[in-house]
Amino acid sequence: MKDEKELLDELRKGNEKAFVSLYDMYWEKLYYSCYQRIRLKEESEDIIHELFLELWNRRSVLEIRTTFSVYIFTALKYKIYRFIDSRNSRGKYVERMGEEEPASLEKAENILEFNELYKLIEYKIEELPEKCRLIFKMSRNEEMNAKEISKQLNLSESTVQNQITKAKKILKDGLKEYFTFLLL
Repeated sequence: MKDEKELLDELRKGNEKAFVSLYDMYWEKLYYSCYQRIRLKEESEDIIHELFLELWNRRSVLEIRTTFSVYIFTALKYKIYRFIDSRNSRGKYVERMGEEEPASLEKAENILEFNELYKLIEYKIEELPEKCRLIFKMSRNEEMNAKEISKQLNLSESTVQNQITKAKKILKDGLKEYFTFLLL
């Protein structure tokens, strides 16, 4: 089985099998996420089908800067908001759902969002320049301080601090769009 990156490359070339593989991988999760928000079975199915139709139609110009998972779930969230707005039913939606969602559904949605965020952070860390990534991982994953890292890599402490600061800034900038979306 091909990984997502290979499937996306094949999709861009018009490979229908790659498209079907991505569809099969994500349809159920996307449907579940959509249904949890709008509580309408047919409309949820339509939204997911529309989402994949748009993916197919835009395949040749598709530009994904994160993982496919983050990309497709973010696209889904926007489609859900457009659906709700287009029906001009946000107030009716809240009334129909009651004041709060059941705790188990809210928990499931939070887990999905956490997993999306975790994957996005891992992806962004891997995009860091090599030296910056190495220093950042040593400081975070191995819990080494700047002095220990500088000794091990034979660098000055200020260079290590600068690389950690650089990594934080790159990650913050790279994740800004995701957090802005979550706040909406």
